[in-house]
Amino acid sequence: AVTMAMNILLLVFSLVIVLSAGVPPDNKLYSAISAKSPPPPDTACPWAGLDCLFHDIMQAATSQTWQECAAQCATHKTCAYWSWRGPSAWNNPYGCWLKSGCTQVIADSAMVSGAYTCTVK
Repeated sequence: AVTMAMNILLLVFSLVIVLSAGVPPDNKLYSAISAKSPPPPDTACPWAGLDCLFHDIMQAATSQTWQECAAQCATHKTCAYWSWRGPSAWNNPYGCWLKSGCTQVIADSAMVSGAYTCTVK
């Protein structure tokens, strides 16, 4: 009986954590289930509406623009790509991620990504 009560309490606690993370304003959790594809060529600058998946080196300092995020990548020793969340992102707006590679992208209207050479449009 004690074990079952503990399992129920753990389940309720887990549910509270998941629900407290919030849901995007449009109620679409599409980024996790959208189709993945190879990234555009590095010369396409920037990649608006695309999130570069995986290969995170670190979450860099919050950036007000994609150019600020890109500049952080350009000055980082091992950064090859970056992804920035715009102000419309429901989670981590203005977040900047530096990446060692980019083999897959996923469509996300709140994201802008690019190669380390892409610092201005």
